[in-house]
Amino acid sequence: MSDAARRPFDAAEERYIARDFAALSAQHAAWLKSRGLADRPWFILGSAPDPHVPRPFPPRTAHIHVKYAGHAARQHGLPQGDLTFLLAKTTAEQVAGLELRSILRLCKRHSSLARIRRALPLPGPRECALTHRERDALIIGTLGTLFGGSGAEIRPSNGIALIAYAIAVGIPQIIVAGISLDSDGYAYDRSARTRRHLEEDRAALAVVAARYPQVVTTEPGLSRATGIRLLAGTIAG
Repeated sequence: MSDAARRPFDAAEERYIARDFAALSAQHAAWLKSRGLADRPWFILGSAPDPHVPRPFPPRTAHIHVKYAGHAARQHGLPQGDLTFLLAKTTAEQVAGLELRSILRLCKRHSSLARIRRALPLPGPRECALTHRERDALIIGTLGTLFGGSGAEIRPSNGIALIAYAIAVGIPQIIVAGISLDSDGYAYDRSARTRRHLEEDRAALAVVAARYPQVVTTEPGLSRATGIRLLAGTIAG
């Protein structure tokens, strides 16, 4: 059954999903630290057309890509992603030509290898799994709800999930670009594709704006639509 066909979770179900939020956040913060990605500003890049790129970036900025945004980064002369958020179904063709230095992989459940890695004090592996339930826990733990019922979907998009992830693990500054509430298509593929999760994303980002001043955006339109503060020095369009 697709997400769109399912009913939203009620408040009790959401509280149950988020019960391990603190432990989950600590586990992922430790993995990021082992990969050299903690305690640095994050530039989270989505794949919406015509992203606004900050010039210059804050010192030691880590470049974080939502799914296949590495292709858009390459178009704009940006570095390869330090961390890429991918799906279990991502194919080699979809990421061909991209350097995947560290991967946060969304999956239905943890493999036996992933469970062993979590239990042992080993150096951080290149890839870390995040289950669908854990993604939901991080969204609920940071934003209070999954915003089901705001629109046709039962949760926000993966771009918003990655922002919630960054908040949960304590990233000190989170710069958001390439995320749009009013444009279809992708920066690397202008074919018309209807963007999902619009109402859920709008509601989620309004909460981000109200609660988390460390989250800023380079996108004037996104700032106007949600109240997220525009990064200093960005030229409003």
